[in-house]
Amino acid sequence: MKKKLAIILSAVITVACLCGIGVYATDSFGFQVERIPVVQHKNLYAYYNDSSCVGAVAFSLDNKFSAFGTTEENIRLCTKNADGSYSALYTIEKDYISVKFAGKQDYTLSTGEDLSALLGGIDGIGISFDREKTSFVLTLAGQPINKGTAYYVYIPSDYFVDAEGKGNVAAYLTIAPTTVNSYTGDLLTDLQNSASGLYDAILFAAEAINGALS
Repeated sequence: MKKKLAIILSAVITVACLCGIGVYATDSFGFQVERIPVVQHKNLYAYYNDSSCVGAVAFSLDNKFSAFGTTEENIRLCTKNADGSYSALYTIEKDYISVKFAGKQDYTLSTGEDLSALLGGIDGIGISFDREKTSFVLTLAGQPINKGTAYYVYIPSDYFVDAEGKGNVAAYLTIAPTTVNSYTGDLLTDLQNSASGLYDAILFAAEAINGALS
């Protein structure tokens, strides 16, 4: 009986995730907790450089998450077994995750002495973003992924929350084999193929700029 109940519950959650329906869970006190299905918009890129032993995986989610959630569980990079189960390869701690949350966010970019002088003494430039989607990057440090292999990223329940405080349903995001060791922009793909070191430099420079804006 318990096995049948587990199968039914799994089917309900799967259908809810596919249809974008809110999923409810019951906590230890009997209260219903509404959670939001994670909707993968795009796997932006996934690569690993064997020379530098660094890499990154990036996703765009069709969700308006606004902050990290309450769980202490970490994201995991997985492979899928023949029986449909998942095996975790690596655990990615939050220190190695960069997130651009949805919603309006204001940033200040320090100008530095030279640029400040050119701008008449202005110490910083204010920049405002209003994002409809959530995007995040996993940095791989000594955690190789291989071209042509399918990978999956496990997002624990309540890893993110939206502006109303609703957490996410646990989900597996797909990294297609064709995206591993590649990038969505044609220019960077060409650069990767011709000079992997330069490819690394460009991506990490972009992450450094994003970090300066956060």
